[in-house]
Amino acid sequence: MRRTILTAAAPACLLVGFTPIAATADVAGTPAPPASATATAAQLSDQVSISKSEAKADESSSDASASVISVGGKPVPAETPSGGSSSGGTESGEGENKGALIDTVDKSPVRVQVAPWKARATGQKNSKESKRTSSASAALATVEVPDHAKISLLTSDANAEHTSMQSTGKSTSDAADISIGDMRFVLLHSEVNSSAKGDTYLVGLNGQKIGTREQLGELCALDVSGVAAVSCLTATGGTSNGIASGEAEVLGIQSPLPFNPASAFATAGTAGSGTPSILQSVAAAVPITEAPRAAAAAPAPSAQLPRTGAAVGGLAASGLIGLLAGFAMRLLGRPRSKVQLPA
Repeated sequence: MRRTILTAAAPACLLVGFTPIAATADVAGTPAPPASATATAAQLSDQVSISKSEAKADESSSDASASVISVGGKPVPAETPSGGSSSGGTESGEGENKGALIDTVDKSPVRVQVAPWKARATGQKNSKESKRTSSASAALATVEVPDHAKISLLTSDANAEHTSMQSTGKSTSDAADISIGDMRFVLLHSEVNSSAKGDTYLVGLNGQKIGTREQLGELCALDVSGVAAVSCLTATGGTSNGIASGEAEVLGIQSPLPFNPASAFATAGTAGSGTPSILQSVAAAVPITEAPRAAAAAPAPSAQLPRTGAAVGGLAASGLIGLLAGFAMRLLGRPRSKVQLPA
Protein backbone atom coordinates (compact mmCIF):
# COMPACT_ATOMS: atom_id res chain seq x y z
CA MET A 1 0.00 0.00 0.00
CA ARG A 2 2.80 2.38 0.91
CA ARG A 3 4.53 1.67 -2.41
CA THR A 4 1.31 2.45 -4.25
CA ILE A 5 0.97 5.84 -2.58
CA LEU A 6 4.60 6.76 -3.26
CA THR A 7 4.33 5.72 -6.90
CA ALA A 8 1.24 7.84 -7.38
CA ALA A 9 2.65 10.86 -5.56
CA ALA A 10 5.88 11.08 -7.59
CA PRO A 11 4.36 12.69 -10.75
CA ALA A 12 2.41 15.10 -8.55
CA CYS A 13 5.63 16.29 -6.89
CA LEU A 14 7.26 16.82 -10.29
CA LEU A 15 4.37 18.93 -11.57
CA VAL A 16 4.21 21.00 -8.41
CA GLY A 17 7.97 21.55 -8.56
CA PHE A 18 7.81 22.87 -12.12
CA THR A 19 4.83 25.15 -11.46
CA PRO A 20 5.99 28.82 -11.84
CA ILE A 21 6.59 30.62 -8.55
CA ALA A 22 6.54 34.42 -8.27
CA ALA A 23 9.82 36.17 -7.49
CA THR A 24 10.60 36.84 -3.83
CA ALA A 25 13.00 39.07 -1.95
CA ASP A 26 15.92 36.65 -2.13
CA VAL A 27 16.22 37.24 -5.89
CA ALA A 28 15.97 41.03 -5.77
CA GLY A 29 19.61 41.58 -6.72
CA THR A 30 22.45 43.33 -4.90
CA PRO A 31 22.99 47.12 -5.05
CA ALA A 32 26.36 48.59 -5.93
CA PRO A 33 28.66 49.34 -2.98
CA PRO A 34 29.13 52.94 -1.74
CA ALA A 35 31.36 55.26 -3.81
CA SER A 36 34.07 57.44 -2.30
CA ALA A 37 36.89 59.70 -3.47
CA THR A 38 39.49 61.87 -1.75
CA ALA A 39 42.22 64.23 -2.97
CA THR A 40 44.76 66.19 -0.93
CA ALA A 41 47.47 68.54 -2.15
CA ALA A 42 49.49 68.29 1.08
CA GLN A 43 48.99 66.36 4.30
CA LEU A 44 50.90 66.30 7.61
CA SER A 45 49.72 63.43 9.77
CA ASP A 46 45.95 63.61 10.34
CA GLN A 47 46.10 67.12 11.75
CA VAL A 48 47.08 69.53 8.99
CA SER A 49 46.05 69.48 5.33
CA ILE A 50 46.12 71.89 2.42
CA SER A 51 43.54 71.72 -0.35
CA LYS A 52 41.58 68.61 0.65
CA SER A 53 38.41 67.38 -1.10
CA GLU A 54 36.18 64.44 -0.17
CA ALA A 55 33.08 62.99 -1.86
CA LYS A 56 30.83 60.05 -0.88
CA ALA A 57 27.62 58.59 -2.30
CA ASP A 58 25.52 55.51 -1.53
CA GLU A 59 21.91 54.30 -1.75
CA SER A 60 20.55 56.78 0.75
CA SER A 61 22.95 59.74 0.97
CA SER A 62 25.47 61.94 -0.80
CA ASP A 63 28.05 64.04 1.03
CA ALA A 64 30.85 66.38 -0.01
CA SER A 65 33.41 68.42 1.90
CA ALA A 66 36.19 70.77 0.81
CA SER A 67 38.78 72.75 2.72
CA VAL A 68 41.78 74.80 1.60
CA ILE A 69 43.48 74.95 4.99
CA SER A 70 42.43 72.45 7.65
CA VAL A 71 43.70 71.91 11.19
CA GLY A 72 42.32 69.07 13.26
CA GLY A 73 39.75 68.32 10.56
CA LYS A 74 38.26 71.83 10.59
CA PRO A 75 38.78 74.64 8.06
CA VAL A 76 40.82 77.66 9.13
CA PRO A 77 39.36 80.22 9.31
CA ALA A 78 36.03 78.56 10.05
CA GLU A 79 32.70 79.81 8.76
CA THR A 80 31.07 82.23 11.17
CA PRO A 81 27.34 82.43 12.02
CA SER A 82 27.24 85.89 10.44
CA GLY A 83 28.32 84.43 7.11
CA GLY A 84 31.95 85.47 7.22
CA SER A 85 34.51 84.05 4.81
CA SER A 86 35.76 80.53 5.40
CA SER A 87 38.35 78.28 3.79
CA GLY A 88 36.03 75.26 3.61
CA GLY A 89 32.59 73.76 4.05
CA THR A 90 30.31 70.76 3.49
CA GLU A 91 27.13 69.81 1.63
CA SER A 92 24.76 66.84 2.04
CA GLY A 93 21.68 65.54 0.28
CA GLU A 94 20.87 68.26 -2.23
CA GLY A 95 22.52 71.62 -2.79
CA GLU A 96 25.77 73.52 -3.25
CA ASN A 97 28.02 75.33 -0.81
CA LYS A 98 31.03 77.38 -1.89
CA GLY A 99 33.24 80.26 -0.89
CA ALA A 100 36.67 81.91 -0.93
CA LEU A 101 38.70 84.13 1.34
CA ILE A 102 39.16 86.63 -1.51
CA ASP A 103 37.21 86.78 -4.77
CA THR A 104 37.35 89.70 -7.22
CA VAL A 105 34.47 88.45 -9.39
CA ASP A 106 32.68 91.24 -11.29
CA LYS A 107 35.30 93.75 -10.18
CA SER A 108 37.94 93.44 -12.89
CA PRO A 109 38.63 91.66 -16.21
CA VAL A 110 40.91 89.29 -14.31
CA ARG A 111 39.28 87.17 -11.63
CA VAL A 112 41.51 86.37 -8.67
CA GLN A 113 40.45 83.91 -5.97
CA VAL A 114 42.32 83.08 -2.80
CA ALA A 115 41.38 79.78 -1.16
CA PRO A 116 38.33 79.00 -3.33
CA TRP A 117 36.36 75.84 -2.53
CA LYS A 118 33.08 74.19 -3.51
CA ALA A 119 31.00 71.24 -2.23
CA ARG A 120 27.98 69.91 -4.13
CA ALA A 121 25.55 67.02 -3.57
CA THR A 122 22.55 65.77 -5.58
CA GLY A 123 20.03 62.94 -5.39
CA GLN A 124 17.74 63.96 -2.55
CA LYS A 125 15.06 65.28 -4.94
CA ASN A 126 15.41 62.49 -7.52
CA SER A 127 15.30 59.45 -5.25
CA LYS A 128 13.11 57.55 -7.74
CA GLU A 129 16.01 57.46 -10.18
CA SER A 130 18.24 55.86 -7.50
CA LYS A 131 21.15 58.09 -8.51
CA ARG A 132 23.20 60.16 -6.09
CA THR A 133 26.29 62.24 -6.81
CA SER A 134 28.67 64.43 -4.85
CA SER A 135 31.66 66.56 -5.81
CA ALA A 136 34.19 68.76 -4.03
CA SER A 137 37.06 70.99 -5.11
CA ALA A 138 39.60 73.27 -3.48
CA ALA A 139 42.65 75.32 -4.49
CA LEU A 140 45.14 77.59 -2.78
CA ALA A 141 44.62 80.25 -5.45
CA THR A 142 43.26 80.72 -8.98
CA VAL A 143 43.72 83.47 -11.54
CA GLU A 144 41.45 83.53 -14.56
CA VAL A 145 41.01 85.62 -17.66
CA PRO A 146 37.68 84.33 -18.98
CA ASP A 147 37.94 82.51 -22.33
CA HIS A 148 41.70 83.08 -22.48
CA ALA A 149 43.72 81.69 -19.58
CA LYS A 150 43.45 80.12 -16.14
CA ILE A 151 46.05 79.28 -13.50
CA SER A 152 45.23 77.10 -10.48
CA LEU A 153 47.69 76.28 -7.68
CA LEU A 154 47.60 73.35 -5.22
CA THR A 155 44.32 71.92 -6.45
CA SER A 156 42.19 68.96 -5.40
CA ASP A 157 39.01 67.54 -6.94
CA ALA A 158 36.87 64.58 -5.85
CA ASN A 159 33.73 63.12 -7.43
CA ALA A 160 31.49 60.20 -6.38
CA GLU A 161 28.46 58.74 -8.13
CA HIS A 162 26.16 55.90 -7.07
CA THR A 163 23.37 54.05 -8.86
CA SER A 164 21.83 50.68 -8.10
CA MET A 165 24.07 48.99 -10.66
CA GLN A 166 27.32 51.00 -10.56
CA SER A 167 29.34 53.19 -8.18
CA THR A 168 32.39 55.25 -9.14
CA GLY A 169 34.80 57.51 -7.33
CA LYS A 170 37.48 59.59 -9.05
CA SER A 171 39.89 62.26 -7.85
CA THR A 172 42.77 64.47 -9.01
CA SER A 173 45.37 66.75 -7.41
CA ASP A 174 47.99 69.04 -8.99
CA ALA A 175 50.68 71.42 -7.88
CA ALA A 176 49.76 73.66 -10.82
CA ASP A 177 47.24 73.49 -13.64
CA ILE A 178 47.79 76.17 -16.29
CA SER A 179 45.66 76.64 -19.41
CA ILE A 180 46.50 79.31 -22.01
CA GLY A 181 44.51 79.14 -25.20
CA ASP A 182 44.81 75.58 -26.53
CA MET A 183 47.82 74.74 -24.37
CA ARG A 184 47.57 73.01 -20.99
CA PHE A 185 50.47 72.52 -18.60
CA VAL A 186 50.17 70.35 -15.46
CA LEU A 187 52.80 70.01 -12.74
CA LEU A 188 53.01 67.16 -10.18
CA HIS A 189 49.84 65.30 -11.07
CA SER A 190 48.06 62.50 -9.21
CA GLU A 191 44.75 60.86 -10.08
CA VAL A 192 42.47 57.85 -9.57
CA ASN A 193 40.00 57.37 -12.41
CA SER A 194 36.45 56.00 -12.37
CA SER A 195 37.78 52.43 -12.64
CA ALA A 196 39.80 52.92 -9.42
CA LYS A 197 43.10 52.93 -11.31
CA GLY A 198 45.80 55.29 -10.05
CA ASP A 199 48.31 57.31 -12.07
CA THR A 200 50.98 59.91 -11.29
CA TYR A 201 53.57 61.92 -13.24
CA LEU A 202 55.74 64.99 -12.84
CA VAL A 203 54.75 67.06 -15.89
CA GLY A 204 51.89 66.96 -18.35
CA LEU A 205 51.86 68.97 -21.58
CA ASN A 206 48.68 68.78 -23.67
CA GLY A 207 48.08 65.22 -22.48
CA GLN A 208 51.68 64.06 -22.91
CA LYS A 209 53.06 62.60 -19.66
CA ILE A 210 56.66 63.35 -18.71
CA GLY A 211 58.39 61.89 -15.67
CA THR A 212 56.29 58.80 -14.93
CA ARG A 213 57.38 56.04 -12.55
CA GLU A 214 58.10 53.79 -15.51
CA GLN A 215 60.44 56.43 -16.91
CA LEU A 216 62.23 57.25 -13.63
CA GLY A 217 62.42 53.73 -12.17
CA GLU A 218 64.16 53.34 -8.79
CA LEU A 219 65.00 57.04 -8.58
CA CYS A 220 61.63 57.43 -6.86
CA ALA A 221 62.54 55.43 -3.76
CA LEU A 222 64.80 56.32 -0.82
CA ASP A 223 64.99 54.46 2.48
CA VAL A 224 67.35 55.67 5.20
CA SER A 225 66.92 53.24 8.06
CA GLY A 226 65.74 54.94 11.24
CA VAL A 227 65.58 58.36 9.60
CA ALA A 228 63.05 58.47 6.78
CA ALA A 229 61.54 56.46 3.95
CA VAL A 230 60.68 58.48 0.87
CA SER A 231 58.59 57.26 -2.04
CA CYS A 232 57.34 59.10 -5.07
CA LEU A 233 55.05 58.52 -8.02
CA THR A 234 53.31 55.54 -6.42
CA ALA A 235 50.07 53.96 -7.62
CA THR A 236 48.41 50.97 -5.97
CA GLY A 237 45.05 49.26 -6.18
CA GLY A 238 43.10 46.04 -6.30
CA THR A 239 39.71 44.40 -5.80
CA SER A 240 38.38 42.90 -2.59
CA ASN A 241 34.83 41.65 -1.92
CA GLY A 242 33.66 43.14 -5.20
CA ILE A 243 35.00 46.65 -4.43
CA ALA A 244 37.81 48.07 -6.56
CA SER A 245 40.02 50.63 -4.83
CA GLY A 246 42.98 52.67 -6.01
CA GLU A 247 45.47 55.13 -4.56
CA ALA A 248 48.09 57.39 -6.11
CA GLU A 249 50.67 59.72 -4.61
CA VAL A 250 53.35 61.99 -5.99
CA LEU A 251 55.36 62.09 -2.75
CA GLY A 252 55.16 60.20 0.53
CA ILE A 253 57.42 60.41 3.60
CA GLN A 254 57.54 58.09 6.59
CA SER A 255 59.70 59.37 9.47
CA PRO A 256 59.88 59.51 13.27
CA LEU A 257 58.95 63.19 13.21
CA PRO A 258 55.75 64.26 14.96
CA PHE A 259 54.08 65.05 11.64
CA ASN A 260 54.06 61.52 10.25
CA PRO A 261 53.17 60.43 7.68
CA ALA A 262 53.52 63.30 5.24
CA SER A 263 52.26 63.22 1.65
CA ALA A 264 51.89 65.49 -1.33
CA PHE A 265 49.30 65.28 -4.08
CA ALA A 266 47.61 62.09 -2.90
CA THR A 267 44.38 60.71 -4.36
CA ALA A 268 42.12 57.71 -3.68
CA GLY A 269 38.87 56.29 -5.01
CA THR A 270 36.59 53.24 -5.03
CA ALA A 271 34.32 51.65 -7.62
CA GLY A 272 31.99 48.66 -7.72
CA SER A 273 29.06 47.01 -9.49
CA GLY A 274 25.70 45.68 -8.35
CA THR A 275 23.84 42.60 -9.59
CA PRO A 276 20.41 42.78 -11.26
CA SER A 277 17.36 40.94 -9.98
CA ILE A 278 16.14 37.84 -11.81
CA LEU A 279 13.29 39.83 -13.36
CA GLN A 280 15.73 42.46 -14.67
CA SER A 281 17.95 39.76 -16.12
CA VAL A 282 15.03 38.13 -17.91
CA ALA A 283 13.82 41.49 -19.23
CA ALA A 284 17.30 42.28 -20.55
CA ALA A 285 17.40 38.93 -22.35
CA VAL A 286 14.18 39.59 -24.28
CA PRO A 287 15.00 40.67 -27.87
CA ILE A 288 14.23 44.28 -28.67
CA THR A 289 11.99 43.19 -31.55
CA GLU A 290 9.80 41.31 -29.07
CA ALA A 291 9.26 44.32 -26.84
CA PRO A 292 6.27 45.85 -28.75
CA ARG A 293 4.58 42.43 -28.94
CA ALA A 294 5.11 41.82 -25.26
CA ALA A 295 3.82 45.27 -24.40
CA ALA A 296 0.69 44.74 -26.51
CA ALA A 297 -0.02 41.37 -24.92
CA ALA A 298 0.55 42.58 -21.37
CA PRO A 299 -2.65 43.00 -19.31
CA ALA A 300 -3.63 46.43 -18.14
CA PRO A 301 -2.30 47.32 -14.68
CA SER A 302 -4.71 46.95 -11.81
CA ALA A 303 -4.92 48.51 -8.39
CA GLN A 304 -4.36 45.18 -6.67
CA LEU A 305 -1.35 44.54 -4.48
CA PRO A 306 1.69 43.04 -6.23
CA ARG A 307 1.81 39.29 -6.35
CA THR A 308 4.49 37.91 -4.05
CA GLY A 309 3.57 34.23 -3.61
CA ALA A 310 2.72 31.14 -5.62
CA ALA A 311 -0.45 30.58 -7.68
CA VAL A 312 -2.38 28.38 -5.25
CA GLY A 313 -5.00 27.33 -7.81
CA GLY A 314 -2.35 26.29 -10.30
CA LEU A 315 -0.48 24.30 -7.68
CA ALA A 316 -3.62 22.48 -6.59
CA ALA A 317 -4.63 21.63 -10.16
CA SER A 318 -1.15 20.40 -11.02
CA GLY A 319 -1.05 18.26 -7.90
CA LEU A 320 -4.44 16.68 -8.59
CA ILE A 321 -3.56 15.88 -12.19
CA GLY A 322 -0.26 14.36 -11.12
CA LEU A 323 -1.95 12.27 -8.42
CA LEU A 324 -4.50 10.83 -10.86
CA ALA A 325 -1.77 10.12 -13.37
CA GLY A 326 0.16 8.26 -10.69
CA PHE A 327 -2.77 6.02 -9.82
CA ALA A 328 -3.37 5.28 -13.51
CA MET A 329 0.25 4.31 -13.99
CA ARG A 330 0.06 2.06 -10.93
CA LEU A 331 -3.08 0.27 -12.16
CA LEU A 332 -1.77 -0.22 -15.69
CA GLY A 333 1.55 -1.43 -14.43
CA ARG A 334 0.14 -4.01 -11.95
CA PRO A 335 0.85 -7.63 -13.07
CA ARG A 336 -2.26 -9.66 -13.98
CA SER A 337 -2.86 -13.26 -12.73
CA LYS A 338 -2.78 -15.97 -15.35
CA VAL A 339 -6.04 -17.88 -16.10
CA GLN A 340 -5.74 -21.59 -16.95
CA LEU A 341 -8.25 -23.00 -19.40
CA PRO A 342 -9.79 -26.45 -18.67
CA ALA A 343 -8.24 -29.37 -20.60
